[in-house]
Amino acid sequence: MKRVKMVAVAGCLAAMCGCSTTPVTFKAESAPVPPQGYTVMGSDVTGTSEQVWVFGFGGALSAQQHKAYKTALGSANGADALVGMSVEKSSFFALPIFMMETIRVTGTPVKFNPPPSK
Repeated sequence: MKRVKMVAVAGCLAAMCGCSTTPVTFKAESAPVPPQGYTVMGSDVTGTSEQVWVFGFGGALSAQQHKAYKTALGSANGADALVGMSVEKSSFFALPIFMMETIRVTGTPVKFNPPPSK
């Protein structure tokens, strides 16, 4: 009987855990594209940022997006911005006590073209 109770408690705890992944609304470009255009600097780069929430206390989601963006942009040496960006938020939670969020920003690094000389 004791074993059945332990299995039932473990099953209830497992049922209160979960995870989800959702796209986050974010601009397709990280900066306004100038009229002279830009040059693509290579393949897509990705930046991530993680945050832990305990008892509902944690930081702002927008700060995590910005940190993930800065990580992605920093991995492309000399890039001015990212275009074709996508932002994804993954969450893992256990009871209402603990939650961990991961923000992943992916985009194409670009360098803005210089303005035409007059």
